[in-house]
Amino acid sequence: MAQTELLEKLVPDHWESQKPQPGSGTNRVKWLQQLNDVIRRPVMNRGSAATNATATNCTGAIQSTGIGLPNSLRPLRYGEFTIKARVTFNINSTGPAFVYVYRTLGAIPANGAAPGGGDVIVGGDAFTGGPTSSGVNQSASFSFIDTGLDKSKNYQYYLAVKGPNATVHNLVNNSQLFVLERA
Repeated sequence: MAQTELLEKLVPDHWESQKPQPGSGTNRVKWLQQLNDVIRRPVMNRGSAATNATATNCTGAIQSTGIGLPNSLRPLRYGEFTIKARVTFNINSTGPAFVYVYRTLGAIPANGAAPGGGDVIVGGDAFTGGPTSSGVNQSASFSFIDTGLDKSKNYQYYLAVKGPNATVHNLVNNSQLFVLERA
């Protein structure tokens, strides 16, 4: 968490002059404090995951792909993350195929496992729905701001899929999940 160094060293009296209105130094100190907080916060509060040819044997329910961030992230500034994903997938049927981004406070479920009880779908219900052609690659992209996060908790993000029972859902061509905190 960013420290409040400048407020301990500067007070509004340091910034008052004869021309601005009385009390305007407070705004200057606040602006400098925000600048100091942005500069001192960790720059690398982000994570990414990528995959090639990850197959999930579908059961008709939502299942984890086992693909997620290698490390958990804690929001430091606003209590939110920007989530971006680009996936290329195919399914060996003509039924609907869905791809989800999930958030968890625990571990990422293994490939084929159901999401944990407290896990949350971040971006709505799916990237794409409706029939797909068997074995034909489909691509989708997604961007979402995950808000209302607790700045004292660590979060993990992972990809999950859903397809008709007894089908195989493949994530191919270096599908990617990227999570970052905006400055």
